Amino acid sequence: MLTQLLINTLIIGSGYAIVAMVFRLLYSVSPFFNMALGASVALGAYLGYGLLPMFDVIAYPIILAGVILFTWGQERFIYRPMRKMGASPMVLLVVSLGVYTIFESVIHLIFGPQYQTLGVAMDFSSVSFGAINIPVVQVAIIALVLITLGLISWVLYRTFLGKEIRAIAGAPDLAYVTGINIGRVVVIVSIIVGAVLGAYGVCVGFDTGMEPTMGFNILFKGMIAAIIGGPTIIAAYLGAMVLALAENLGVWFFASQWRDLIAFVIFILLLWVRPNGIFMRNPKKVSCEIKLTKAKGIKK
Repeated sequence: MLTQLLINTLIIGSGYAIVAMVFRLLYSVSPFFNMALGASVALGAYLGYGLLPMFDVIAYPIILAGVILFTWGQERFIYRPMRKMGASPMVLLVVSLGVYTIFESVIHLIFGPQYQTLGVAMDFSSVSFGAINIPVVQVAIIALVLITLGLISWVLYRTFLGKEIRAIAGAPDLAYVTGINIGRVVVIVSIIVGAVLGAYGVCVGFDTGMEPTMGFNILFKGMIAAIIGGPTIIAAYLGAMVLALAENLGVWFFASQWRDLIAFVIFILLLWVRPNGIFMRNPKKVSCEIKLTKAKGIKK
């Protein structure tokens, strides 16, 4: 029973972690709650539903290109012009919510409100771990989150682009003054986010299926995980696992209907105790340590 609980936590937490990590990455260079990220996941799923039966494996790069074009287009033609006009993060949040609402309505008109699944497009077998069988698509989700974690960490700490991203996240005005092209960096990050969310959307389509409103719940859980964990990518990943573990424990002791309630209760309680994230050091303690270090330096 405990093994099944941990595996379920890993599977569900991996889904939350993918969204949490790309949300944190994009937020670091474009600091507003982009609600349209949920639409990117749904777009990947529905493009898979429309293209995979016709083109088989050739459809996968087309799907990723379509989602990348969607995220790039939003940044290039909607958010960037509005930022240049002085739009606040709250205005951009409302605009992104409008983009998501339009997308949801279009999906509703084209595919209908009914539940769809990619299972009819391709049949996946299961992988056995002792007495537990895990569908291949869920193994793919776990692999995707680990690849995403490794890729984003490598970009942030081993490339010049990563230095630019961290500079913008730390002090955007100073980054601009030093000559960093913030618009170019945001576009590149949007492309990375689109590729990851497109791949995850296809996996969701195979795993749990799709409906027009699927993107909002996926995005919301990812945002909660990112905020619970903290401002770094690894903290977002760990926050997703904490959220998934708490949800699964709640389902174990109560019922599946309590899953969302448990998530929001945990969200509120943890923010009350650790408003900067449970894996973020207490800023007051850090400040005291810095002052103590300086004092020791003066003494010497």
